[in-house]
Amino acid sequence: MYGEIQRQKKLGLNKSQASRKLKLDIKTIRKYWDLPPDEYSLTLEETRSRCKKADIYEKELVEWLKEYPDISTAQLHDWLKEKYKKIDLSDRTLRLYVAHLREEYGIPKTEAARQYEALEDPPMGFQAQVDMGEIWLERATGNRVKVYCFAMVLSHSRYKYVFWSDKPFTTLQFIAAHNKAFEYFGGRPEELAYDQDKVLAVSENHGDIIYTEGFQRYIDMMKFKVYLCRPADPATKGRIEAVVKFVKYNFAKHRIFDNITDFNSLCLSWLERTGNAKVHETTKKVPAEVFALEKQHLIPVPYNEIKFTNDSLTYHVRKDNTIIYRQNRYRVPVGTYKPGKIVQILLDEDRMKLFDGDTGEIYAYHKVSCDKGRLIPLNHADRDLNNTLETLYQKAFELLLYTDNARLLLDGIRTAKPRYFRDQLGVIIKVCEGNPEKSILRQSIDYCVLKNLWSAGDFKSSILYFEELQKQLSRPSSIDKPKLPEKYKGMKPKVRDINEYTKAMEGCAVNE
Repeated sequence: MYGEIQRQKKLGLNKSQASRKLKLDIKTIRKYWDLPPDEYSLTLEETRSRCKKADIYEKELVEWLKEYPDISTAQLHDWLKEKYKKIDLSDRTLRLYVAHLREEYGIPKTEAARQYEALEDPPMGFQAQVDMGEIWLERATGNRVKVYCFAMVLSHSRYKYVFWSDKPFTTLQFIAAHNKAFEYFGGRPEELAYDQDKVLAVSENHGDIIYTEGFQRYIDMMKFKVYLCRPADPATKGRIEAVVKFVKYNFAKHRIFDNITDFNSLCLSWLERTGNAKVHETTKKVPAEVFALEKQHLIPVPYNEIKFTNDSLTYHVRKDNTIIYRQNRYRVPVGTYKPGKIVQILLDEDRMKLFDGDTGEIYAYHKVSCDKGRLIPLNHADRDLNNTLETLYQKAFELLLYTDNARLLLDGIRTAKPRYFRDQLGVIIKVCEGNPEKSILRQSIDYCVLKNLWSAGDFKSSILYFEELQKQLSRPSSIDKPKLPEKYKGMKPKVRDINEYTKAMEGCAVNE
């Protein structure tokens, strides 16, 4: 290392250039840049002979290593803390020291060897394996960029497809890559094997796997079986693991990255030239030749299904009238939410369109945010595209029976609540779509206009009030009329002569 640093210095490179060239930390370069060879020799000798912090624990560490050769450094660190309460050793320091002890005392770390069994290749058209990978590449400018690959291989023929992206795969892009693979193969297999990746599965759930919403919908539509490998078990899908390694180090490594479109085009050429044309080391057959037979066993995939799923995915509308996309909340117009309400997202570069998949009604346009945890508001220009204020006004006026007082009510609400007029119209429309009786509708309109109640909330309350009042009036009285006792039935009251009352009154007047 010291010699390389001095060689770069003699070539005329500066410290930063030498750091990038040798891939060493700039602090290391500065430390040895102006250090003469004799001083470096003394420094190296001191380093070899000086005491190490962990030397005081050497006896215990060696005993533990001999008794438990497979023990981890992290566990050794914890045991030292347990015995000595407080120790001044970092994880890295102890890890290097334990590695030194293993080498000095000949105590290699033993690992249990897992036993595998070779299996027959599945029948033609039955299974494909899917996985993703990533690699750092250099641009022509010298900058580095990370690119991500999606790979699918047919388990019988080993015929491959690879798709690259300059951004991490989301569920939507993951599904789009499937569609490109099925289009490349000319069909799909019965079963696909996957890792437990977050873009397709939420939880293993003891065998009752919970997939992400978008991928579950894709499975339901495409109707293929899913084999989900257990965590940390790459051998289960060894075919695709080998493909990802092959494409990363045979095609991608040392290739100058320009743009993702050209990179994918070059990769397709590589598949035809090498990836699918080279004799496979295990089967000793050319994948392209075997695929010519296997292709006949694949299940056809209608183009319209591929196109639809590639373009859009559904998302649930939450109670606060937002949808969550890539860890951000995007607003939809107030009133969009209903229990179970879903909207579809159509992406076009950095713009998204939210719309109803059944009716085609557009709710909003948003610019896709690269941040996380943000609440993305509705733009005033895009807040409502199909439901403009004038359209909503006319719809509400129609539902309010085109009466003069209906126009007065709507205009009054517009004047009183100009900022929230669209939302107020939405409430009125929703109330009227509940089909109240026309007589109650007219009463409520007239009442609000008479009392100057310029609010959709007051209008809704008046509807509820008159509906309840109508129920009370139509409800039979619960108070029973008094009945005449049986013993008095048929009897007639005695009728006195009027003169008796006259004489009685005269007597009262004389006495007074």
